[in-house]
Amino acid sequence: MDDKHSNHKFEVVQTECVPLQDTIAPPDLIGRLLKKYVIISKIDEGSFGAIFLAKKLTTEKITIDRNFDYSSIPEDELDKYKVVKAESNFTEGGCGLKMEVEVLTNIHILFPDTEQFVKIDKPNRRNMYSYVFMTLLGRSLKDLASDAPGGQFSISTWSRVAIQGLFAVKQLHETGYVHRDLKPANLVLGHKNDFKRCRFVHLIDFGLSRKFINIVNGVKCYRKSRKYVDFRGTEFYCSKSMHFDMEQHRIDDMWGLIFTLMEMYKRLPWSFVEKSEIEAKKKSTKLIEILNLLPIELSEPLTNLNTIERESRPNYEEIYVGLQNVMIKNKCSFNDPYDWEAIVNPKSPSMDKFNCMLEEFKKDRLDDLIIPKNDNNQRNSQRSTKESVPLEANVSVYYEP
Repeated sequence: MDDKHSNHKFEVVQTECVPLQDTIAPPDLIGRLLKKYVIISKIDEGSFGAIFLAKKLTTEKITIDRNFDYSSIPEDELDKYKVVKAESNFTEGGCGLKMEVEVLTNIHILFPDTEQFVKIDKPNRRNMYSYVFMTLLGRSLKDLASDAPGGQFSISTWSRVAIQGLFAVKQLHETGYVHRDLKPANLVLGHKNDFKRCRFVHLIDFGLSRKFINIVNGVKCYRKSRKYVDFRGTEFYCSKSMHFDMEQHRIDDMWGLIFTLMEMYKRLPWSFVEKSEIEAKKKSTKLIEILNLLPIELSEPLTNLNTIERESRPNYEEIYVGLQNVMIKNKCSFNDPYDWEAIVNPKSPSMDKFNCMLEEFKKDRLDDLIIPKNDNNQRNSQRSTKESVPLEANVSVYYEP
């Protein structure tokens, strides 16, 4: 239960009226006491969910301030703060927070020492909303890129965050889930004053994720693909197949990651296209257009990615080697300051481990996964009968050379 009442004496100073609205809209929890934490400000908000900053209840005065700058929290105060992610229980298609908790719980079981995912604590469901406590992080790659010249990182920073993003996606896949919404806003650095996490890229936001593994009589089986799925993700970054209403697989996450990285390296083939024309441009884009906007060291790995059967394992290790070669060519070090760092925090752990992870990227923790044959062809798909307009004949979700 939430801590509505407590014998602990404390003082909360409100800078404005903060009524609670238990509706289908994102819950407004500012000023509430949850599990001995006071909600002091809102960090972000979506259509159905919101992210809040919470401070541990102590004898000191706690000020509620919607404009509180959480990036200013000093290192010795960080342990007093957590993020609270809350969502209405009446969202269409179910509460995404349930999937979020499921994904992160299973990731930490398989990878207990992972540095690419936040820790969660105290998940709770109330009548109108659900919430969970999470590690407080810092700025997203989207925010950091917006401060960079031309919205692009240096090759040193770009290649290093690319490797970390790739590693995070591989760990997610090996846990049995696809993300389905890879984008710069969902790759986040640790809090700048958290020396243990500030240099690590974290993959976040699993509300749209989907489990692609079923356990049948103790055997890992790939879930049979649906013939038609509603759109999931973000149009600008999603894979080509999503525009044809197809099931999303690991390979689709890989293209979502590549498109995310492309934008922070140069641009995307559809970067300057009208929003209404993005889908058409993405459907007509050729592989060479993608390769020309990336380092040449990725040409062969991505050409190979473009040939992999949709339900098969992506070639993580080839892409990792390609990114390593980018770093070697440009004389980059994993311990160099990032573009947004004046100096590296001397207490931060060494990042050299990312320079010797080839065996980890080669490792296949799903080598016993059984992939059944689907009725829908790997390269072509038909809409279900609920759609009156047929899918384009002989559609290929692979990129033409």
